[in-house]
Amino acid sequence: MAANASTPCPICANIHANLVLATRQSIPTLQNVTLNNLEEAVNFSTGTLNMVRCGNCSFVWNAAFDQSKISYDDGYNNDVTYSGYYVEHLENMADRIINSVPESDPIHYVEVGCGEADFLRLVVERAKGRCVSAIGFDPSFTGDKNLPEGVVIHKTFFGQDQIKLVPEATNIICSRHTIEHVPDVHSFVSALAIPMTTKERTLFIETPDANWILENTAFQDFFYEHCSIYTPASMVRVLAEYGLDAKTTPVYDGQYMWTEAKLSQSKDLSDTVIEQDTALAYIEKSTAMLDEWNTFIQQRSQQRPVAIWGAASKGVTFALLQPKADNNNAGIACAIDLNKAKQNCFLPISGIPVVSPKTAHEMGVGTVIIMNPNYKAEIETMAASMGWSPDFVTLND
Repeated sequence: MAANASTPCPICANIHANLVLATRQSIPTLQNVTLNNLEEAVNFSTGTLNMVRCGNCSFVWNAAFDQSKISYDDGYNNDVTYSGYYVEHLENMADRIINSVPESDPIHYVEVGCGEADFLRLVVERAKGRCVSAIGFDPSFTGDKNLPEGVVIHKTFFGQDQIKLVPEATNIICSRHTIEHVPDVHSFVSALAIPMTTKERTLFIETPDANWILENTAFQDFFYEHCSIYTPASMVRVLAEYGLDAKTTPVYDGQYMWTEAKLSQSKDLSDTVIEQDTALAYIEKSTAMLDEWNTFIQQRSQQRPVAIWGAASKGVTFALLQPKADNNNAGIACAIDLNKAKQNCFLPISGIPVVSPKTAHEMGVGTVIIMNPNYKAEIETMAASMGWSPDFVTLND
């Protein structure tokens, strides 16, 4: 399906051979929110999803995104540190950053989009005294006063006006899971690139990989907050436009892309031939998969309650596309999450209740659909320790 020609690619301005991957109406504008009552949840702010893939550079974006609908405030909660698997991933990424600086040199660290500064703290901790300064930028930071020595958090977005706050001694700039939330690609990337004035500085970016989403038919990974989803080709291209040499590697079992960039003397914007076969296959397969999951949930829930595991973005999206349990218990009965701040709350729009594993066990849940396959082993181990043995399935089995 061709995209509307009036929506040029935000990276390369291409309007030819673009594909609409997914279109959804009335989806929540935020997924990672804690909603304490059902009425607030079902009446949450909504927007339109129109995910388009560029036929030239392969970038994927929401052509219907409206920035005015987004507000990252104190109610935003994206804490995933309850998972041992994810904590190990965080530690590995922190070590990559630390090891990029020669052992004889101190680390001066800047993080753009630091959230509650969990990863920033981890870098400081694992650097074992080598990180002598650390600065974070994030409007949703709640102002914890118990920050490590040498750490400063600016409760603001990072743009041209904040560049002056980057210390001259900085040798690491990092931005994890922020760039996908930013619709103005060039403004944000230029803000990241301008401080890259010496070859001693390295820019690290972690973000979802659009190729993984398409190759795995991960329809649950398209949601409103993620208005800009990069492929390795589109990431390298946009950084090159601002004088940075970049290389990408897959991390987090391929779901994420880790980018390392340094100042370059050249500016290679040569076009890459972008194959559309994967995107076309995704469009066909995603529709069939949604129908299959609908049938599966309806059949299973006639026997025992069905739950999803994961009340973050993947779970919120999946819940919207599948039936909620009715009076006959046909549909999704609840969402399970280890984040205690989300338990006893409700998913936006669908209104599905969020519960603990213990509560789901007590409800008699017999089938659990795991939103992220990376967590399957630790979830099964946890359930076994509780004496609970539901049928576990994952979206990408």
